[in-house]
Amino acid sequence: MPESYWRFCYLGPDGEEVCHELFAELESGLGEVLTGQVKELGGLQEVVGRVTDSALQVRLVEVVDAEAARLNGVLPEGFVLRRSDAATFAKKEEFFGVPGVVGMTHVDAFNTLRAQGYGVKTVWEWTSSAEENTVTDQSPAAGSFNLPPTVVNIWVRTLPPEPDIPDRTTFLTE
Repeated sequence: MPESYWRFCYLGPDGEEVCHELFAELESGLGEVLTGQVKELGGLQEVVGRVTDSALQVRLVEVVDAEAARLNGVLPEGFVLRRSDAATFAKKEEFFGVPGVVGMTHVDAFNTLRAQGYGVKTVWEWTSSAEENTVTDQSPAAGSFNLPPTVVNIWVRTLPPEPDIPDRTTFLTE
């Protein structure tokens, strides 16, 4: 991940959108707290690029995406976090819709969707008869006309959670 996936953007004086890496010096109109939160997001994003375990990387990217979406909701008017690959997507001549990932492994599905510029939210399920770590469903459906950076929910088969074991004995009285 040589460059930032998310970028911080605002309208410049000439009306053109100006974008910076998350860890760059940001505009002062953002406020100290929000500036700190955007820079923390940039730091986490940088860590994701250094992780070699693909499953861990998938989960960390989900955290970065969720935090970027949260921050976008509280940024003042005129400021926005954008995915840095939006320009690359705009240059593509053909659009075939949301990639179909049902039947893929969790990691392959995640990487396929991210490579096309989509956000990914994993929903873990344990009632499916599919193999563990296999995508069993997705929304929006494959081929639907949803442009990046739409978040695609993928349902992935996993083992059921361990039952809660009380740490102390409770006695019931009659």
